[in-house]
Amino acid sequence: MNHSSSRSANGNKALLRDYVISPAIFELESEQIFNRHWRYVCRSSEISESSGLYRVDWLNERLFLARGEDGQVRAFRNFCRHRGSELVTAENCNTMGSRIQCPYHAWTYDRSGKLLAAPNMSDANGFDAEQWGLKSVKCEVWHGFVFVHLSDPSERLAEFLAPLESHATGWNFEDLVVAREIDYCVQANWKLIFQNYNECYHCPTVHPALNRLTPFQGATNDIADGPILGGPMLLSDDCQTMSTDGRRVGKYLPGLSEEQQRMVAYYTLFPGLFISPHPDYILLHRMERKATDETRVVCQFLFHPDSISEPGFDPTSAVEFWDLTNQQDWRVCELAQRGICDSSYEPGPYSDLESVVASFDRYYLAQMDRDYHERPPIGFPRSS
Repeated sequence: MNHSSSRSANGNKALLRDYVISPAIFELESEQIFNRHWRYVCRSSEISESSGLYRVDWLNERLFLARGEDGQVRAFRNFCRHRGSELVTAENCNTMGSRIQCPYHAWTYDRSGKLLAAPNMSDANGFDAEQWGLKSVKCEVWHGFVFVHLSDPSERLAEFLAPLESHATGWNFEDLVVAREIDYCVQANWKLIFQNYNECYHCPTVHPALNRLTPFQGATNDIADGPILGGPMLLSDDCQTMSTDGRRVGKYLPGLSEEQQRMVAYYTLFPGLFISPHPDYILLHRMERKATDETRVVCQFLFHPDSISEPGFDPTSAVEFWDLTNQQDWRVCELAQRGICDSSYEPGPYSDLESVVASFDRYYLAQMDRDYHERPPIGFPRSS
């Protein structure tokens, strides 16, 4: 399929209108993208200490994570194999105990997904408990980040995240824990949020405070193609980290070089995670699609336990800075969503400052094109 309508003789143009507003495209993304990529769920440390469980609710995909007695984290579809009742609910997630029991007919499973008990089924013709364990989902942990894959991954998680491995060790991702979290509902398509994060063309006008701490001219991209994009930005001479006053709110993360202590980095992991290493903390944005014009964004602040244990530790200065910056971003993403809905909208050209946005678009379109070269579905944009 030729997507020439998204390009011009002078370079790249923004995505066509239908990619932002079409329900058919939104549904196709589930099959072509979200079911075929590693997806971040949570930090390993977030899996409840009391029950060892964590619920996931993505549109029509409901999962739960369970930490077994062996310490391994596993993922399962969140329904009983009997008659489909949801097993791990918001009410029982933290009180389930070592066994997972269906609240409907009391079928009971262990943390490896094995069916342990099925009341009144012993006389059922041909019933074999070995055949009725929970449906598992591919699950792997990378430096404390828990990811799942809803189909059959073509590569291990470590291979997918290999471009970030040096950053993971340098910033000591493994030991960090969530100190604060903010939950947002953004009235914009998930791709507009991705695109916004991948450029600083808008920073001088939309983010004057951010641009003072990290001037947009100091941005570079050390990963500029594929599912992972981004790179570092230099901090201003009088700035220690991204906070309301530019001062650190925690200790330097262990193992950072002097160069790393003077920068903040921004990486997007397709299709739903942003990782931003700072000298003293890591900022995460986890995205969940809700509708063509609605996205949930969970923003988390990760610190080293040594910082959190310091007397008087208070991340508020960093949290308030990023809450302001996030709100500014959500506002312009929502404005873009509203404008693109206009029936006369035509994609405009990208500037050189938006080269990574163009890279995101190319990767996105390549994933959407899979299997549809000869039979594009109804509503899928064609070239003009």
